[in-house]
Amino acid sequence: MPEPNASLAVRDLVSMLGAWRSGEATLGIGLASAIAHLVEAEKLADGVRLPAQRALAAELGISRGTVTTAYEILAGGGYVTAEVGRGSTVSPPNRHRLRLPGSAAPGVRPIAVDLSTQSLPAGDAFAAVLSRVGPTALRPYLQTDGHHALGLPALRAALARHLTRAGIPTAPEQILVTAGAQQALWLAVHALTERGDTVLVEDPTYRGVLAVLAGMELRVEARPADDYTLAELRRPPAVAYLQSSVHSPTGQVRSGELLRALAATVNRTGLLMIEDRSAAELVHDAELQNTGLAGQVAPERLVTIGTLSKLFWGGLRVGWIRSEPSLVARIADLKQTIDITTSVVDQFLAAEALLDADSAIAERRLLLLEHTAATLRTVTELRPEWRPLPPEGGSGLWVDTGADAIAYAMAAQSHGIRIAAGPAFSVRHGFGTHIRLPIWHPPGELANALAWVR
Repeated sequence: MPEPNASLAVRDLVSMLGAWRSGEATLGIGLASAIAHLVEAEKLADGVRLPAQRALAAELGISRGTVTTAYEILAGGGYVTAEVGRGSTVSPPNRHRLRLPGSAAPGVRPIAVDLSTQSLPAGDAFAAVLSRVGPTALRPYLQTDGHHALGLPALRAALARHLTRAGIPTAPEQILVTAGAQQALWLAVHALTERGDTVLVEDPTYRGVLAVLAGMELRVEARPADDYTLAELRRPPAVAYLQSSVHSPTGQVRSGELLRALAATVNRTGLLMIEDRSAAELVHDAELQNTGLAGQVAPERLVTIGTLSKLFWGGLRVGWIRSEPSLVARIADLKQTIDITTSVVDQFLAAEALLDADSAIAERRLLLLEHTAATLRTVTELRPEWRPLPPEGGSGLWVDTGADAIAYAMAAQSHGIRIAAGPAFSVRHGFGTHIRLPIWHPPGELANALAWVR
């Protein structure tokens, strides 16, 4: 594999591409897909500079315009970064696993429809909070320096009450407020691991955790979803990551049987557990709701993370960590090195919103049920050959297309449509025929987007 920051020789890339012309895709899309596969499979390290367009075109016997199109598609999908004077270099994994900034890079077609994100728009319940909060509500906080290392006391208390009502007894001192669940995840991983440790994740899993792990000197082991056996691992894991409520990307709700089996493993081995409950309020059927691992494992072995962004609004960047007070304090010290304090304004609004969390949960559940049904109808009508997995929770639809998902995502990108392909959710570059679609887009918008890409 070419070393990071090295220039990739044109003949080396051509030898790695294989039969990239096969299939019905245009040459530009086919070339982009082949290079994207190499990046996802980690055969091209981040920082590697791709060959100049003219040289690659000559070696492949195609027009330079075709190579330009391929590089632009790759840049739009986040697989490469195009810079004047430097050409196109392979982007770090966190760049292509997560969303890119809204503004397109120079020469890259802007995104007209983004189907890669599950983040929900604000509901009426949160809009009501903004309506009732008066202009003087924040005045008491203006008399302070605005720094709250562990989070606004009112919000920590509100979160503790919210979790306790959900069946997870919690005290305010067990809560650390963060700027969203992604920051909470980053903090938990950095606090619980050391260089060279093994981290166990599911396959597929939330692509945000893969982005965090990609930037650290850790060994990552994967197990099929719902299988957390420790047999045949090269090294015993120090930490495991599990979504204990709604699983992303599949949308399935974790069973009590799985959680009990995992708790027994944690208690037997002393494994440290990062439990992600970010979508806990988005279970479609209340009868399937669970309380995760709290009360089933030793408290000092468990760090739970969550967010209010999914319940109320993706633009409300408030997450949280729940653990033992001593560990919460240690993680708070780490947080100070990257983020002195979480926005008081966001925290204040979150605390106000939690006063009527039940209404927000009911509103979300109704929206998700309606949009899930509409999205399944749209996909079934337009792509009868696809096999969508009906979700039990969350705002995404996991679909087996039966074909090359990266090629499909590259074709969509060429039309200004961003779609998340299955390998972005896999440590092993697996699920190559899967895509993940959002279920909250209006059916007409989704239908138009799917109709553009054949």
